[in-house]
Amino acid sequence: MFNRLATLVLRHRLAVVIAMALFTLGSLALAPRVGFNFTPQQLFEGRGDDDQYREIFAERFGREDNVIIVLVEAPDVLATPVVSLIRDLTYELRRLDTIEDAQSLATIAIPRPESLSSEPYLGDLSQQLASAPPPFRGPPISPEQARELGEYALGEPLIAGRLLSADQKSAIVAARIDTAIQDVNELRAINHRVAETLALYDLPEGVRATLAGVPPLRVEIVDNLRREQLLFVPLTALVYLLVLIFLFRTPSGVLLPLGTVVIALLSTLAMLVLTNYPINIINNVLPTLIFVIGISDSIHMLTRQAEEVEAGRPHSEAIRQMIRHTGVACLLTTGTTAVGFLSLYSAETTILRNFGWQAATGVMLAYLATMLFLPAGLTFLKPARCIHGHDTPVPTQAPQRQMPALERLLVRSGDALLSRPWTVLTVSLVACGLLIAQASHVIIDTKILEVFSQNHPTFQSTVKLEEDLSGILPIEISLESPVRDRFKDPQVLDHISRLQASLRDHPIVLSTESHVDYLRAARAAITGDPTQRDAAPASLAEVEQLLLLISDAPDTRTGVHGFVTGDFRNARILLRVSDAGAKANLKLAQELHTELERRFPSDSNISYRLTGDAYVASAALDSFIRDLLVSILLAMGIIFGLLTVVFRSLKIGLISLIPNALPLLMTLGYMGWAGININTTTIIIFAISLGIAVDDSIHFFARFIEELPQSASLKEAILNTYFGAGRAILLTSVLLLIGLSVLTLSDFVPTQQFGILTGMTIAGALVADLVILPVLLYLVLGRFPLKVRRPSTPGERSLTGPSA
Repeated sequence: MFNRLATLVLRHRLAVVIAMALFTLGSLALAPRVGFNFTPQQLFEGRGDDDQYREIFAERFGREDNVIIVLVEAPDVLATPVVSLIRDLTYELRRLDTIEDAQSLATIAIPRPESLSSEPYLGDLSQQLASAPPPFRGPPISPEQARELGEYALGEPLIAGRLLSADQKSAIVAARIDTAIQDVNELRAINHRVAETLALYDLPEGVRATLAGVPPLRVEIVDNLRREQLLFVPLTALVYLLVLIFLFRTPSGVLLPLGTVVIALLSTLAMLVLTNYPINIINNVLPTLIFVIGISDSIHMLTRQAEEVEAGRPHSEAIRQMIRHTGVACLLTTGTTAVGFLSLYSAETTILRNFGWQAATGVMLAYLATMLFLPAGLTFLKPARCIHGHDTPVPTQAPQRQMPALERLLVRSGDALLSRPWTVLTVSLVACGLLIAQASHVIIDTKILEVFSQNHPTFQSTVKLEEDLSGILPIEISLESPVRDRFKDPQVLDHISRLQASLRDHPIVLSTESHVDYLRAARAAITGDPTQRDAAPASLAEVEQLLLLISDAPDTRTGVHGFVTGDFRNARILLRVSDAGAKANLKLAQELHTELERRFPSDSNISYRLTGDAYVASAALDSFIRDLLVSILLAMGIIFGLLTVVFRSLKIGLISLIPNALPLLMTLGYMGWAGININTTTIIIFAISLGIAVDDSIHFFARFIEELPQSASLKEAILNTYFGAGRAILLTSVLLLIGLSVLTLSDFVPTQQFGILTGMTIAGALVADLVILPVLLYLVLGRFPLKVRRPSTPGERSLTGPSA
């Protein structure tokens, strides 16, 4: 097959180049139309009805994750100028058409003993807002009013610790966004409008106001991802260009690999446009993946062609031999990588299934560009230059030809390793044991703040909200009954109250809130006794009386009706939790299920389920990570089967497991040592890393199978493999390591980790393929030799694999 391909490319080289050029121009025309959608909610799609119920629940009660927080910090936030700022900003934010409601300690309406109506402590200024020009300025607040408001707020559980910190140094203005808005671009625009509104006010001396909450956090993460792509993809390409110039110093060694990558990258983007799929939070790694695959295969091709030229073959014949011998190995490397990604199609998460076929298509497009454009373009250029050293005699076990310095070093290193195989294997096993010990410390978990360094402003403001207030991450309990007014029943209210009380001391729960809290506040107001807050309503009549005091229109989402529907068939309990990670959230969810089952058994006529962004995201991410882990294991099994079939040897298949698994183990060991969790970012790295690890081992196997029939001994075949494949393996690894090292310069933690962990995998693959794999071949096949067909004439290359 590859002989025919070589003949086709050589005979129609100009037509191939023109066809690839036209194909690239067409892709270039489509590529700018690629969309971007970094909405995190994509991770929830395809997970049964959790996401569907989340939307139904949001229609009834709004989204607690759709709240922009203005965090106000001051030496004393109860000082008159600060209270005025908080009040006026709250009302001004209510003017924005995308803001459903805004609340603060100066505007929240809660019943008070001295006033049996629910209105803000400083009065309701909504009527004035309609006619006042921006920025809104309310009537002056006296120091006495500010002091009385502070005393009231610190004694009111619905304000203290939620809208006002206990130390009186922090307060928030919470602006609730329209429930329907989830797109990051729309969120960015709203964040900008809130920031512009804040800028209308001059902050008092010593006061700082910053935007926080889930919407600004999402926008910042997405903007960081997009900025990193625009900055580091071109920067990495520039580094690759400089390294290629240094390594090959010829146009063919520089232009052809980069041209191959450009063709593959543009065609992949065109494929996304044609299939109407945008760049998203997962498939944004495709450019890096294509760079790695395209560059790696290109260097293997060019080094093989240079080797054939050094052996005395004419330029065109060297290209033919390059296609014939390297094409099989490149097909195997690309095919196994593509099959590995296609195994993601078994995942439950939609975005992961889509990434599987997109990545598989991308790497196959890179293969086609490598097999067509590179050899056709090479016919018009000089061969890639090899790095020569002084002529040195070859060791007796190696081929009798003069060797460049790099090959000489590789062959001598291989000779030294094969002279002490058991020592190398023992050291390797000890090292693997240490890696396994470190890998056992790796935790499968993900946190929202792990993408930022600890000195990042977003990290610090979010931690401030968690330490002094109620945080930003919601877990919600939805209680439903077919019976109207079920959640007016005093016994049911008592169960809700006790459930809340049991959660107050939970290590990750920062606050709880339900309609019972508003009923208790009304009871304390009516009786004039704050201690009555601790007692739930005793009768249905009392509940009805309290509701008359605190209820707005049944279709509103403020006050009590933010926690129960107008027919009192559906109630919710809002938990705010710290950013303890998905693992802690799911543990809390298990505890909640147990407690809810005890308090609301099947005969209670009340059903329950968990929802809210923190819970749904944790369950989705947990499923997402498990899907990827399963697919990686499945991919390794598929790769083992393919290598066994292609090389027609069960021994080769078994031997391949170690060098393919060791780089991943080395990366896991480093993660355990560095305290890096397996999360949505790092698990994607493993999917890519498996493809990297497999590539070099397949090239080594393919060359070994080629050399074995024409070598006098097993050791000579392995040393010949060092000579033939070692250079390309080493050069591609060095090239990729240098290119990925650029990513460590980023301030964005996921980008740093991507560069470090992928580089660790490449380094592990280099050690596995040039140190451990040759020793395993030497020890295993020395004891259980392969049956091979020897070439019938000198110089004949056997392409027939061995049998087990």
